[in-house]
Amino acid sequence: MTDDPHPEDLLGAYAVDACAATEVATVAEHAADCPRCAAEGTRLAEAAQWLGVLTARRPPATLRTRVLEAARAARPAREPEVGQLLDPYARQVAAFDRLLAGLEPDQWRLATAKYDNVGELVTHLTASDALVADDLGVQARSASEPQIRRRWRAQADALLREVASGGPRLLERQVRLAGKAPVRRPLREALVQRTFETWIHADDLRTSLRLPTEPPRPDQLAGIASFALALLPGAIDAAGRGRPGQVRLVLTGPGGTEHLVALSAVPVPATTGGGADPPEGAVAEVVVPLVRFCRLLAGRLSVLESGAEIRGDAGAATDFLEVAATLGCD
Repeated sequence: MTDDPHPEDLLGAYAVDACAATEVATVAEHAADCPRCAAEGTRLAEAAQWLGVLTARRPPATLRTRVLEAARAARPAREPEVGQLLDPYARQVAAFDRLLAGLEPDQWRLATAKYDNVGELVTHLTASDALVADDLGVQARSASEPQIRRRWRAQADALLREVASGGPRLLERQVRLAGKAPVRRPLREALVQRTFETWIHADDLRTSLRLPTEPPRPDQLAGIASFALALLPGAIDAAGRGRPGQVRLVLTGPGGTEHLVALSAVPVPATTGGGADPPEGAVAEVVVPLVRFCRLLAGRLSVLESGAEIRGDAGAATDFLEVAATLGCD
């Protein structure tokens, strides 16, 4: 049996997003208190961006299999569902932290989408994460850390460790979701929301820095959409816009899927509204790119900006989209 690798030995893998979720937390926690490793990690990340740019070669066909076999031999397989939920969140946390680590002092004063400065943004994200962390009894080691970035990262890392060690049963624990209304849902759904909000705020910062946005993988975007759509009928009722029938939502582009979404959480028979050629089984159809729909959910795009195409009952479709745009965590 070998000892776990020292954080310094993982810096190279961390720089290219090749660490497991637990290793991401270990390296980040160490780097937060070790200026030398923090600087080395930044240097490696910058160097990694240039790897292969000039002399890119197609890797051997057997490389992926060899790497996976070596990884499985070195570490016991993790429960698949835990990894599927935890890894996207861990990657968004690491990506956002790299952005924060690279900020110059004056850039912390930049306004982002809905916040006056970056410090307010990170403080808000820390409070949203704390809803889940507190319900799981997670205590961050650096909870008293006065530095805003380190306080957020310490809590996120502690949450990652707790979920990684808790196994599939922990995913059923009821925890609070972030948002305007208090809602408790299983941890599995809260992790999707944590991935969603961390990505959106990272992209808010990228936009303020005039950097390209970086959406999650298409399958992760599809998971974010499904998470939000499960909450949407109740939100439509809470907004006083509940009505009979369903909307057929067609999400296009990579990861795109189709959904029939009820316009009320109260079971009612479907009816056909006005408009041209409504699809069978729905009062309206909405067609919109998946990534744009997720940005609409976060309140970063208006219904008009989303470019959604509507057929059938325009009033029902507009209510559907306008309420969807209120499901963000701000």
